[in-house]
Amino acid sequence: MRSVMSIAHLTFSEALRNKIMYAVLAFLILMLLAASVLASVTMGRTELMILDLGLGGISILANLMAIVITIQSLQQEKESRTLYVLLTRLSSRWQYIVGKFLGLAMVLGGLVLLMCALLTVLVYLFGSVYPLSLLEACLSTLLETWLVIAVAMLFAQTSSLFLAILLTLCVDIAGRFTTVIYQFGQQSDASSLRILTEIMYYALPNLEAVNLRNSAGYISSYASDLLVHVFTYGFIEIAFLLILAAYIFEKRNLS
Repeated sequence: MRSVMSIAHLTFSEALRNKIMYAVLAFLILMLLAASVLASVTMGRTELMILDLGLGGISILANLMAIVITIQSLQQEKESRTLYVLLTRLSSRWQYIVGKFLGLAMVLGGLVLLMCALLTVLVYLFGSVYPLSLLEACLSTLLETWLVIAVAMLFAQTSSLFLAILLTLCVDIAGRFTTVIYQFGQQSDASSLRILTEIMYYALPNLEAVNLRNSAGYISSYASDLLVHVFTYGFIEIAFLLILAAYIFEKRNLS
């Protein structure tokens, strides 16, 4: 466990020095200010419009950061040969995968919570919303970011930085439409297409299954059984992806 936490601490420190995070945070602040100006001159409740735009923006930017920073971190360590030094100090390769995930989850999770805090302050400057459902939506966005990190760690083991980012982006996008893909296949007369869409439905991580942003602020709280389903599915999917990534990493020839 000490080895895992050492990798996590090293990853955390490395990610904090990544200028991409601060550039994205600055962009989000500008985007939220622009959204508040836009919402204030339109009809309807300004605070709810800012909340909708802000949560959507946080999700998109957090996912992009998770993809780029995760893949960049793993690829750079391999190119700089730091990876080989780290592995000599570990009893098993899976410790590297788990440690990297924990470090990235901490730094990106903290950034997501900071962005949600900024959004909350901005929303309450214009009005009030239901705070509990807003908190639940922020936590589900955090869980979604962790899920994307796990997906990125799986594809970060490819030989090309561009290919790894492309594959992760494709899975990220497809993971938001798994139900649509499944329904499309079921309406087809071709049995091969139905089988293919069923495989995609069960194989792809369902990112919409952890999305609680649609009614955030509009309702007092989400149903307890829905919350249990969302967070249970999210953590099980993360565990599955990390196990798969660790298995592939164990079998890889790193020479």
